[in-house]
Amino acid sequence: MNAPLLDLRAVGFAYGETPVLRDISFAVHPGEVVALVGRNGAGKSTMLRLLNGLLRPDAGTVLIDGADTADRKVSELARTVGTVFQAPEQQIFNATVRSEIAFGPAQLNLGEDALQARIAEAVARTGLEGLLDTHPLDLDAATRRFVAIASVLACAPRLLLLDEAQRGLDRQRRARLADIIAEERAAGRAIVLVCHDMDFVADTADRVLGLAGGLLAVDATVRRFFADEQAPHSVSVERPQIAVLAAALGLPVALTPAELVARLVPTMEGDADASDH
Repeated sequence: MNAPLLDLRAVGFAYGETPVLRDISFAVHPGEVVALVGRNGAGKSTMLRLLNGLLRPDAGTVLIDGADTADRKVSELARTVGTVFQAPEQQIFNATVRSEIAFGPAQLNLGEDALQARIAEAVARTGLEGLLDTHPLDLDAATRRFVAIASVLACAPRLLLLDEAQRGLDRQRRARLADIIAEERAAGRAIVLVCHDMDFVADTADRVLGLAGGLLAVDATVRRFFADEQAPHSVSVERPQIAVLAAALGLPVALTPAELVARLVPTMEGDADASDH
């Protein structure tokens, strides 16, 4: 496996005298989608801010592409790390969708043709055609979220951080976001997503990191995490409905409807064969 793009070693963080994270160690490799889960207040958003340099650890080390974040400015890290915050209003500040998407890549010393190509690609991937001259705050919340996503994608970060990016999206837009995540994975980028929606985690992630009591309580593949009834409970999340249904039918864990059908058909055929005798 390639060297990790993100590597945390015994990281700790506290707000004043209140510890939030303790002795956290994990690595994320290129082409890997990792879901960060846990109850409200478990430290997930704090973790993202440690990864993008907005916060610095009180203990331990955060390495991005092998370099300690303690030695790098946030602006330097932004060339490698892109963050979509939970509330798009936290990062949108330009007067049009076009200028918002263009702002980040314009700082990368790209030629005009390359800049326009970045903008066009980000717009096409996020479905923002026809909205480029609109003020982002005149858009509905879901569309604003895709403006924030497009502005990050246009910078082509190698590590993408998504804080509840699926929240408030309808089925069609959730599918678009899932496609974007899959495309980023296929391009060899690493993605860390904070998510309370376990159905979305099951659809998109490869691996689950579960926080509880300030510690990394779970580090498992998505399949192993949802196959274990106790693992989700230990970090205060629910299993996705598809996994619950598979368990109720006495089947191995399923993460998608297609997978559930594939597991169910042989049992139905077996029952049919038995009834013929």
